[in-house]
Amino acid sequence: MQYKNGMPIAIIGAGISGITTAQILKKNGFQAVVFEKSEKIGGVWAVTYANIHLQNIREQYHLSDFPWPFTPDLHPTREQILNYWGQAVNHLKLDVRLNHEVIELKETEEGWLLRYKNQEGVHEELFGYVVISVGLFTERKYQPALPGIEDFGGKIITERDVHTLDIFDNQRVVIVGFGKSALDMATLAAKQGAQVNHVFRTPRWHVPEWILGVHCTYALFSRFGTVMVPSWAYPTAIERFLHNRLGFIVSGFWDLVASIFRFQVQRNVSGKSQAAQGRIKAVQPDHKLLADLGSATGLAPEDYYPFIAEGKISPHRAELSGFSPEAVKLKNGGEIPCDLVVLSLGSQTPIFPFLPDKYRKMLETEPDGVQLYRHLLHPRIPGIAFAGFNHGFLHVPAVEIAAQWLCAYLRGELELPSSENMEKSIEYIRQWKRANMHFKPSRGCAVNTRFQQYIDIMLKDLGVSPYRKLPNIFAEIFGRYQPSDYLGVWEEYNQKQKSRSTPLHPLPLDT
Repeated sequence: MQYKNGMPIAIIGAGISGITTAQILKKNGFQAVVFEKSEKIGGVWAVTYANIHLQNIREQYHLSDFPWPFTPDLHPTREQILNYWGQAVNHLKLDVRLNHEVIELKETEEGWLLRYKNQEGVHEELFGYVVISVGLFTERKYQPALPGIEDFGGKIITERDVHTLDIFDNQRVVIVGFGKSALDMATLAAKQGAQVNHVFRTPRWHVPEWILGVHCTYALFSRFGTVMVPSWAYPTAIERFLHNRLGFIVSGFWDLVASIFRFQVQRNVSGKSQAAQGRIKAVQPDHKLLADLGSATGLAPEDYYPFIAEGKISPHRAELSGFSPEAVKLKNGGEIPCDLVVLSLGSQTPIFPFLPDKYRKMLETEPDGVQLYRHLLHPRIPGIAFAGFNHGFLHVPAVEIAAQWLCAYLRGELELPSSENMEKSIEYIRQWKRANMHFKPSRGCAVNTRFQQYIDIMLKDLGVSPYRKLPNIFAEIFGRYQPSDYLGVWEEYNQKQKSRSTPLHPLPLDT
């Protein structure tokens, strides 16, 4: 199925990625229609828990050509983020249709017949292409079926059900999990004066906001920091030489970073009791930092480790085995009496209930989520692209550049490799992730801390320089990258395209 010029493009999902993609499609002359089944835009931000803040800072989370029209917090709140994206939709005059749930996609010779329902009933529209942007974390929180769950006299929820922090008042709370949301839940519950027990199988590495007095973004978003991250692909010969021949330098660098993180956590119990020392030890990872540099890597809440040290949060390295009427049971034989259990165990793999069954089977059978070519296309699913399945630390620019890459393909300005070569690339990345990153149901759908390598390769595919801060070499190496650095990519690409007489071809690099 080939895209036919002039036909509208449907985008399923009005989260951050869907809105960003619609903006780039519109800039490139395509008619984009965004379908959102809920009454709000914003995706996961519209349904997330109370008092959440963005892990990134405000300068790194906006469209490249639409800066914040107001001044939010350094780490913007949910309300500020939804306000921003609402203003972006209005300012850019995007066609976003709320309360429009896509229920089926049918393949036709002309494109995709999209069936959707709204308050007026069920309708059909024909589109020349479809972009799926349903989000990685919006639906289906993981809730295991455990023995005795029906007999438990308290309340069992996920963090998605925490609409107000009053839910923790005067409660004996058990938080289960060790991802970002679990640490947030434990910290927020402790601030409400709850008796908090935090249960987890394995503690994970979380990034402190301040590293030896320097904001973490200077390390995470500069080339100096990102070049040191092992990846499935390296865009330059220098990076390949560093990782393939000088791996001891890379591993030594991350061991040093890990020791700094440990030192900062350990400072919370300096001069404190053996009990405090034991609690801090329980939440310190035993494995290397590199294994956690994936989609699960989060920013540690400022008060989590101090609360552990003070005993406001009691950690338990254990696994749930079930429930009794008044407590959670642990596999080590222990029980924790409680009134409220928050299962903060992450999201399940994305599902696509509106697709034909043959395509659903291709996408939903992998336990760690769908792996795509360029984190954008599936070689055996024609006429469809995916937005936001390149989730990473610098997410909005990654989605913008992937959407520009898609536009080049749709206009015939970029030719894809054979399906066989694309599938080989997909499988290589899938196996690399499984060998080098801890499991998560969205592991295949993310570029996470490898965002710079991904963005660089995608820009090189388009013939656009990825080095956005030159000629200032110091800024290029040590400056923080952010969306404003990618302002002008569209203009630069189109200017260069005028002088080309043959199509572009993706680099022989896997990403």
